[in-house]
Amino acid sequence: MSLDDINRFALLKEAVQAMAAQRLGIRKPLRDWSLNDIRDFQADIESVCKSTVSEKWFYLHFKNSSQKLPRIDVLNLLSQYCGYKNWDEFTYVPQENKAKAPKPKTKKPLWLAVTSGLVVLLSFFAWQSRNHSAVLLFIDAYTHQTVAMNQLTVKLKSQKLRYNANTNQLTFRPDTLFADGAYYKPKAVFLDGTADDTLRIELFPDDYALMLNYFSRSDADDWQKRRAQLQEAIHPEAKIFQSHPQYEGIELLNREEFIDRLILPLNSLQNLEIQDMVYKDDKIYRLRFIQKEDEKSPL
Repeated sequence: MSLDDINRFALLKEAVQAMAAQRLGIRKPLRDWSLNDIRDFQADIESVCKSTVSEKWFYLHFKNSSQKLPRIDVLNLLSQYCGYKNWDEFTYVPQENKAKAPKPKTKKPLWLAVTSGLVVLLSFFAWQSRNHSAVLLFIDAYTHQTVAMNQLTVKLKSQKLRYNANTNQLTFRPDTLFADGAYYKPKAVFLDGTADDTLRIELFPDDYALMLNYFSRSDADDWQKRRAQLQEAIHPEAKIFQSHPQYEGIELLNREEFIDRLILPLNSLQNLEIQDMVYKDDKIYRLRFIQKEDEKSPL
């Protein structure tokens, strides 16, 4: 990476930091951002640009000093977040400004500077405290069908969720919305109050959760293949909890016990209903489920 590239990317990082301070209220250097700050930023840039950056990328290029310039598509994405058309426009505008002779600065009276600052600050807090309202819809990214709210856990980062189930109306102040479900991947979206009257949020299905659901409701001739698929999906150190509401108890299974019960011809696990799932290293690390007795097939 040339010296010019280093300087231009440093300017872009400053622009990103300034935009995040304005939109999200994160007023500290990028290297000091917490994990929650990063996730809020990811949600915000996705809401603005319909794409985002990974946590790994953020740590590599923003929290640390990488010697390699990011890919052009990421540079374009960050430039768009800062209000530019693309990376070329971002790098051109600062150079153009530098070429102009600097205008002599006129010193403002102290009272005028303080008043201007207070006006900006009060405007920001007024925007933050204003209530917004929109119809909230969750859409399956593959089927394009509406996902019912009772299939999801939805919350806002810093305020109580005010949602009317009859009208699908959400009332909110600017905040980050988190959505999660047993059969969908978690999603975070920053709601700034400037969106349309209808908020359409795409959710991607959790493939492993759907696989377990299918396996527990179907028969297979190739048990070894199904075992291999489950071993690939489940972490070797996974802890799997089966709830037994009728006994007010819970049973702990390891990976092999769970797989045996699920795939053996005389299995005892059918018609699973997943309650919660946690991943580690892209594998199922924690799983909690119940067996729906009303669907259970006779053995």
